[in-house]
Formats: sequence, C-alpha cells, structure tokens
Amino acid sequence: MHDGIIQIRANIELSENEIRSILNIVERYRGKSEYEIIESENGFDIYFTRVNDAKHTASKIIKVLGGNLKTSTKFLRVSSGRAIYRFTFRVKLPDVPSKARYGF
Repeated sequence: MHDGIIQIRANIELSENEIRSILNIVERYRGKSEYEIIESENGFDIYFTRVNDAKHTASKIIKVLGGNLKTSTKFLRVSSGRAIYRFTFRVKLPDVPSKARYGF
C-alpha cells in the first residue's frame, strides 16, 4: 500500500541531468520507504510506502531543483479505528532551469 505520492510535473521536457538528480535525491532521502516510479504524461509519479519519507524527499527536490510544492490528502479507509489518508505532493518544476542545479 502506498500512502504517499510525489508527482513530478513540468511544462517542458525534463533533461537527463534533471531526471538523474531527482532519482538520486529519491534514493538518498527515501528513508526506510519502498518506492515505485511510474511515468506520466507530463513527468512521473513516485509512490512511497511512508508519508514522511515522501514529504521529506519532495522538499529536497524543491530545494535542489526549484519549483513549487502543493500538498493534498484523500481519505482511504478506517483501519483499527484510525483514519488512513493518502498524501499527494505535487512538485511543479520551473520552466527555466535553475542555475543552482548546474553549479553556475
């Protein structure tokens, strides 16, 4: 079950360097979460098994690559008397690559 999703979105096609940077950040900051990457029309989705790891990873992607973060939640079910939610973190990357990404 995936309780956290990071949606990477961009209006322009992502470069190989950007994709590699995102994948490195995911691998480094995923914590103890299992994750799965699925390609999407305007980017890709990363499904995490732990919400806090997804949130931390999304914040790191924004810090390195720039852009905006939007968070939404959806009620999934009640388990053992507790409400279970799915958190979605949409990372909208900027149209113009950040100079900080490339060390300028």
